[in-house]
Amino acid sequence: MKRQYFRAVLMKRWMVSRNRGGSVTFWAWMVSIIVHLIVLAAFGIFKFSQTKAEVKHRLAPTAKVSRIAKLTQAGPKTVKPKIKKPLPTTSISRFAKLPPNQVFGAAKLESREQTDSDWPGPSDSAGGFSLPSGTDFSGGIEFFGSWVNQRKVCYLVDCSGSMQGIFGRVRDKLKKSVEALQPDEYFYIIFFGGGKLYETGGGRLLRATTKSKSAAYDFIDSVRPAGRTNAPAALERALKIRDGGGVGPSVVYFLTDGFELTTEDAQSLTGKVKNMRNRFAPRTRINTIGFWPQSDDRRMLQQIAKQSGGECVLLGDGNN
Repeated sequence: MKRQYFRAVLMKRWMVSRNRGGSVTFWAWMVSIIVHLIVLAAFGIFKFSQTKAEVKHRLAPTAKVSRIAKLTQAGPKTVKPKIKKPLPTTSISRFAKLPPNQVFGAAKLESREQTDSDWPGPSDSAGGFSLPSGTDFSGGIEFFGSWVNQRKVCYLVDCSGSMQGIFGRVRDKLKKSVEALQPDEYFYIIFFGGGKLYETGGGRLLRATTKSKSAAYDFIDSVRPAGRTNAPAALERALKIRDGGGVGPSVVYFLTDGFELTTEDAQSLTGKVKNMRNRFAPRTRINTIGFWPQSDDRRMLQQIAKQSGGECVLLGDGNN
């Protein structure tokens, strides 16, 4: 009986200890699992944040220091300019010699309108450009000692009968003045006498090329003095001359030995010239040149020059 009792007690204790051991083991496993989950979660968060930082860092472009230095030292690229070939020059027809008996309406000389192509183009030399040898751009125009620093001139020259004795001298001076013109200057020539006008073209200033100057020499030699002086109409014509852009001459050289006007016309001439200048060419200077002018003619020449901002040159024997 006692053995059965002790056996029963031992069995009960064994069962109790077995139940306690199972409970301890269960909670030990639970704690271990929880700890591992916490560690894994912490590791996952750390790994995720590190990966995100690496991706963000990789998005920024990088360059080697040596490459940046090369880019900094390299200057801006310059494009080599393309050089256009000069336009072919266009020659103008020579002036026809003008018979002095032709009237103004039929006395316009045959000439073509000059363009910028008449300007001599640059020649290629040593990789750059150089102007033709002997080209001088000092500028300025001179006629009978009257000098102007301008580029566009109209020569208005008396060829009436009273100029017969001095016309050869005038012709030579005029040709020398034209000869001295530079290629970037313009000129026009008008002779007046006998109620007629003889001119180098149809109202267009001509570029001072070699061909146009050579043709002008022939024209000058063809004119012979004759008839009476017709100064007012000649002055109006000179003030209406234009270049290709519609601009008048910078200066008009007005040469005469007298006006041969009536008293009434003489008194109103200077006023007429002033009005014509204000109307047609307000910026044009009129430089007057007089050969042995009478006192009234002298005063008119001086007044015409003064009111336009020009100068008056009076000539006689031994002058210029």
